[in-house]
Amino acid sequence: MLTRIEQVLVNLYLNAIDAMPEGGKLNVGANVKPADGTSSTVVITVADTGFGIEKKDLPKIFQPFFTAKKKSGLGLGLPICDRIIKNHGGKIEVESQPRRGTIFKVYLSLEPSRTG
Repeated sequence: MLTRIEQVLVNLYLNAIDAMPEGGKLNVGANVKPADGTSSTVVITVADTGFGIEKKDLPKIFQPFFTAKKKSGLGLGLPICDRIIKNHGGKIEVESQPRRGTIFKVYLSLEPSRTG
């Protein structure tokens, strides 16, 4: 069974693959940002060389039922990812350029959650 964070990553990978039907590069990385007086943060990066997302659509991609895919997709994957990350005390950010690709960054605290 996949953990919630694994579900987020699988969704991001599948979105990247969908954005590269002719092939491309999918890069996944992780590093730790040192503590700045609080806790250290792991940053997971998922980057692709796919279609990219139009600038006008970027503010909408985490809204339920919005999809930039013209022929498929319910528009629930990224909102669910956003909710899972927030429930873990983290955040998710996106950078994208049409026809050049997209980068998602997931920030998660390495401090154990006190909320369970």
